[in-house]
Amino acid sequence: MTSDEPWERIHEATPHGWFVGRPAFEPHRAVPWSQYAFDPAERPRVGHRSREWTAVGMTEQACLEEMARCVAEVSQGKAAR
Repeated sequence: MTSDEPWERIHEATPHGWFVGRPAFEPHRAVPWSQYAFDPAERPRVGHRSREWTAVGMTEQACLEEMARCVAEVSQGKAAR
């Protein structure tokens, strides 16, 4: 797998209108990489959105691969909340 493949899978699978952020590295966390996705059409409320997803991984590559899996599930209506 090339380093671009997870990004390609993310772009192909992201539900229409959703926003997928860049991976963030937080070395103080047990799982240091995280990436956030959400539906900006959802009405803002205090707290978590109901249409959001955060993927995590021990490496940037693992995090991207997890996000690709997650947005594919959201697109297919399989994501559990």
